[in-house]
Amino acid sequence: MSGYPPPPDGGSVYYLAVARLHDRVCVADYVVPPRGDGAAAPAGGDVYSTKLCKVLDSGRVGEHARLTITDAAVGSIHYDADPSLLYMAITTPAYPQRAAFKLLTATREAFESAHGDGVSGAKERGLSRPARGVFRGVLDRYGSVAQVDRVAAVGVQVAEVQAVMASNIQSVLRNAENLDTLLDRSDAMRGEAGAFQRSSVAVKKNMWWKNTRLGVVVVVLLVVLAAVIVVPLMTRARGKA
Repeated sequence: MSGYPPPPDGGSVYYLAVARLHDRVCVADYVVPPRGDGAAAPAGGDVYSTKLCKVLDSGRVGEHARLTITDAAVGSIHYDADPSLLYMAITTPAYPQRAAFKLLTATREAFESAHGDGVSGAKERGLSRPARGVFRGVLDRYGSVAQVDRVAAVGVQVAEVQAVMASNIQSVLRNAENLDTLLDRSDAMRGEAGAFQRSSVAVKKNMWWKNTRLGVVVVVLLVVLAAVIVVPLMTRARGKA
């Protein structure tokens, strides 16, 4: 096989596969048809399977759980492994590595959700036909760079909406806190006003009693003073009479 094959189905992904690591068995794979009419897999499918076997036998998975390999025959080989399974994609060389690992992450999530329980007992390619819908669904979102960019743009928009919502929620919470603070201050001011009013009444009463006592004292002093002046005068007048 010389050079790179033409992009399948107008996209950038040629091949997807899922393999068990402990016995190096491919439990499911999918070769993207060269046309969008559901045509049979091209003859290159055997070549892709051979590349998968070489990756499993190479020992690289034990050294690197995630890796991209440039292959002169098929393009770019990307794989992502967990402790039990390896997920592999073969793409055009122009397909970005960041997009390839997003593709593999989406493949893992969709495959484990749909067929995770059947992986341990699956035979060689025993899940290829049942998982075909899973692979196609992932490729609908990540089959080409343009699709990946659209998914990323949607993700950015969702993140922006979430940020706006979070900001609005924070504003509401801050406003609620400010309202609570104002209410607390208003209550405190009302309490202080009540205390001031009670204090004013008490002061007024004290002042009234002080003024009253002072008036009584002044009257008593005047009476005493009058008695001191008038009584001697009256006594002298009587004496002369």
